[in-house]
Amino acid sequence: MNHTMTALKDKLQGILEYIEDKNDVIYLDYPFHHNVGDLLIYQGAIKFFAESDVTFKLLRNAHDYSLSELTSHITPKTTILCHGGGNFGDIYRLHQAMREDVVANFPNNRIIILPQTAFFSSDEALEESAKCFRKNKNVVIYSRDTRSVEVFNKFTDNVYLMPDMAHHLYGLLERSGNKKNEKLYFLRIDCEVSPEQEKLNLDSSIKTLDWIDVLTGKDIFIRKVLTKLMRLSIKTNSGALKDLVAKAWVYNTWGMTNKYSKLFSGYSEVITSRMHGHILSCLVDTDNILVDNSYGKNQGYYNEWTYPIKNARLLSQ
Repeated sequence: MNHTMTALKDKLQGILEYIEDKNDVIYLDYPFHHNVGDLLIYQGAIKFFAESDVTFKLLRNAHDYSLSELTSHITPKTTILCHGGGNFGDIYRLHQAMREDVVANFPNNRIIILPQTAFFSSDEALEESAKCFRKNKNVVIYSRDTRSVEVFNKFTDNVYLMPDMAHHLYGLLERSGNKKNEKLYFLRIDCEVSPEQEKLNLDSSIKTLDWIDVLTGKDIFIRKVLTKLMRLSIKTNSGALKDLVAKAWVYNTWGMTNKYSKLFSGYSEVITSRMHGHILSCLVDTDNILVDNSYGKNQGYYNEWTYPIKNARLLSQ
């Protein structure tokens, strides 16, 4: 076992001290999409809280939550958890609007934003959102990096550094029984591609993958079915159907998570510009090289948490 990875997993225990009643907890904004980074975060959170004897009264995503349903389940002791990741800001407006709704409507309840990275496209957007948060004195925000701490300090006085929830999966994931002496190039193909990645100048014969390339027809079909059920649950205002969708999604994405862990553990080395490509490589103890993304998120996380890991390094080093 890697000492640094074990220490990062153990550090997550600090989150528990802010939960008022382990039997009175609501989890919001679970990722109902195929972004594997988010799914790793979610499965890490699900396993972490289950092993810590925390039970969820409600599991809702940004599409099927409603303030009226939340109000009917809220007690003075209810702790509201908001999914971690990198969607805190104005790029992913749906998710930020949900957090602002919750913060504004439940000022007397503890609200915990699980480890996040913040990004706002303008100071005006940041200040407007921060003004909403500042009206609630019970908000706790965990930041994945020092840069985001400076942003989060505008939202609440209760800001703490914490590694990504995916770190709880260390020692829990399946691994390949057949490691190939090959490199896996797992590289972004979206707007976060950096000049550093472009400088790799890979030969055209080298195959590269991104998360979309490892999705199967089965993965897509299951999500389509659950999407239809979720829309029906919203239309009929059925909490039971929402619960069924949430439970099925947890089960399905755990299988997906282990499929990816076996993929990454089947190579001798991974070269990746995906932050969770790096984290997943570390979770299965695979040598890896991390390429920064367009705005420094990957390097920031590495410098904060994973730099002591001997079989991981930045490309720029």
